[in-house]
Amino acid sequence: MAESQCPLCGGTGWRLVERVDANRKAERVVQRQDATPGASVRPTKLAWAVPCDCSEADRASRSLARARIPRRYEHCDFENFETDVWEGGQEGTAWDGSLSQAKLVVQAFARNYPVGGETGLLLMGPCGVGKTHLAVAALRELMVRGHQARFYDYRELLKELQASYDPDHPVSEMGVLEPVLRAEILLVDDIGASKPSQWALDTIGHILNKRYNENRVTLLTTNYLDRAENDPAIPPTARGQKITASREDTLVDRLGQRVRSRLYEMCRTVEIFAPDYRREIRHAGRIRS
Repeated sequence: MAESQCPLCGGTGWRLVERVDANRKAERVVQRQDATPGASVRPTKLAWAVPCDCSEADRASRSLARARIPRRYEHCDFENFETDVWEGGQEGTAWDGSLSQAKLVVQAFARNYPVGGETGLLLMGPCGVGKTHLAVAALRELMVRGHQARFYDYRELLKELQASYDPDHPVSEMGVLEPVLRAEILLVDDIGASKPSQWALDTIGHILNKRYNENRVTLLTTNYLDRAENDPAIPPTARGQKITASREDTLVDRLGQRVRSRLYEMCRTVEIFAPDYRREIRHAGRIRS
């Protein structure tokens, strides 16, 4: 909301801008003390109303709300994503290197969008390594530049769709699906988290196919890998309970081969291997600034 005592807008949320010289582009903010209701008999002035700076914070908050970014992640940006957090010789260096590389890739995506923007990102890795933080940071940077974005938790999206089938529900199935399908940039967080059912696989398959066919960009995060955790192809520092919870399922097991194949076309895969930051550092009493 606008500040009630703001000297520029007087609490209206709008300030008047008037050109100083018709032959120059310089502008200044003025307060119109001579404004009268109805049609003005005075000469036309080169002035217009623009949102006042005092309401900028509120506009940013409303923008995040429209994008459905949860309050827990509203603070996430590239600047506060730390990549130098792990100690312990070779393992710590490898973990920090994985975080740094992921940050570089996601930053480059946001910086270069929409050039080459037909390809989204799939951030893969264990819980607590910052996948959602990086994805939201990209959304926020793009929103600042005027792009339209939406955030959906995978499980919540499926629940919203299921609830829409109730004839007494105020929102229809298409009412739920339309913003998902039409969003310029869509972030689906924690895809594969729900146990796979044919309905869930068909639903996410429909969403991804529709967005792929219309060249809409999709960002996704998942805790599931393309290989079982005991696969020797996975780096040794990425195995074991210190890095991830025990998972035997792969992403194909959770989404099906058809959906995973579509994601190869839609997204660049970014793997992040590091311990669960929330468990290993926060619970040890080291707070990330």
